[in-house]
Amino acid sequence: MIKAVFCDVDNTLTSSKTRTIPASALEAIQKARKNGVRVFVATGRHTRTYEEGKILQGIALDGYVAVNGQLCYLPDDTIIHKAVLDPQDVTVVLRLAEELNFACGLVETDKIYLTKIDENVRSFHEMIKIPLPMVTSPDGAASRDVLSVAPYIDYETELQITPYLRNSEIVRFNPYNCDVIPREGGKDVGMQAVLDYFGVPIEQAMAIGDGQNDISMLKAAGIGVTIGQCSPEVMAAADYHAPEADEDGIWHTFEKFGII
Repeated sequence: MIKAVFCDVDNTLTSSKTRTIPASALEAIQKARKNGVRVFVATGRHTRTYEEGKILQGIALDGYVAVNGQLCYLPDDTIIHKAVLDPQDVTVVLRLAEELNFACGLVETDKIYLTKIDENVRSFHEMIKIPLPMVTSPDGAASRDVLSVAPYIDYETELQITPYLRNSEIVRFNPYNCDVIPREGGKDVGMQAVLDYFGVPIEQAMAIGDGQNDISMLKAAGIGVTIGQCSPEVMAAADYHAPEADEDGIWHTFEKFGII
């Protein structure tokens, strides 16, 4: 029996066309919680910031696995898990950004900022309908708690920088940027921290996602569900494939597995 659901946000909970959450998904979440199932979002977004968390305002949830699992917190803002990048890897990525001339987004506990704005930055934020963060100097970032760094690079450049990372890895869900996170991090780690907090066995957890950064939690959960259009690699990590959000994918999944 499923006791906890972890749902990705972009292209999973939200429509890939409108970037909004369908009414059927909102109703499914509400009904699931009334049935005693805890519902969490598990996203690459930094949902504690207004711009990236706005889409979830007004939705009653049991908690948040944010920044690809690096920051987990409750609705009252109590942080139950936090993991930061190796300062040396932060320094290396910022150095490579200067040398290879790409923009970076830096995610700290309570803020996001950009090193600069370029075409990849504009394309990404236009795609997900989130306002551009402020541009500020990353000076001193390596001495602060950096949860992740998001280089705005293509796949080829990603391959160039990966060998320089000492204790970090790269995850991605779109063609415009990727996320550098701790090698021992990820959505699965954040999900497990939340399950431990609430005393729920992972066998009783469901994870729903669509991107490469969802693979770890899809594999770890008792039931992994992909939704909408996914790559073969992501599909292979799941136990079930659901229709897109626009086709009531969340409602369909919750109904199929007896959550509602």
